[in-house]
Amino acid sequence: MADAKLQELIDVLRKQGVESGEDSARQIVASAEKEAERILAQARTEAEAVVTKAQSEADNLKKRLESSLEIAASQFVTNLKSQVEESLLVLPLRQKLDENLADESLLKGLIAKLVENYSAGSPEDDMKIILGKDAGESLKSYVLGLGAKVKLSQDLESYGARYGLVVELGSGKVRVDFTDEAFLALFLRFLSPAFREMFRNVKVGKAAQQ
Repeated sequence: MADAKLQELIDVLRKQGVESGEDSARQIVASAEKEAERILAQARTEAEAVVTKAQSEADNLKKRLESSLEIAASQFVTNLKSQVEESLLVLPLRQKLDENLADESLLKGLIAKLVENYSAGSPEDDMKIILGKDAGESLKSYVLGLGAKVKLSQDLESYGARYGLVVELGSGKVRVDFTDEAFLALFLRFLSPAFREMFRNVKVGKAAQQ
């Protein structure tokens, strides 16, 4: 009889222990699931923040790259225009001017006309004719033979020029520039705008899409 009651007590305790263990296990599982959901939610939030930040940085980087590329392209076109103008306009024009202003017969004719006009207008003033260091002996002799009031100088390089001549009247009060650089500047003043007009519609980047 005693053994039966003891066994019954053991069964009751075992049942209670099992039920208690099951309750604890359920609580642990529930707590774990809740914590897992919290961790997952936090991870999703952090992941979304990282993605948003990365997207924002990528967009900013893209904008900076596009801006840099557009600036570079614009600079390239500007440089290209300058190179084209230099190659197709400035250099050929300079070459032709140099060829003509290196022609001594042309310079002699020009000097003769200047001396003629000078003698008629201001005969009392000295005239200085400035030639380049490489001027030929024939041209120098021609200038020296024009009279005592016509002085010769070979300091044309100080004017930043190689060919042609400069004439000074009245101790430099009046200066007439017939150098290659003066003629080049004069021609480019009129030719460059028309030449550049051909490139006016050449655009890059967003400006080209408008």
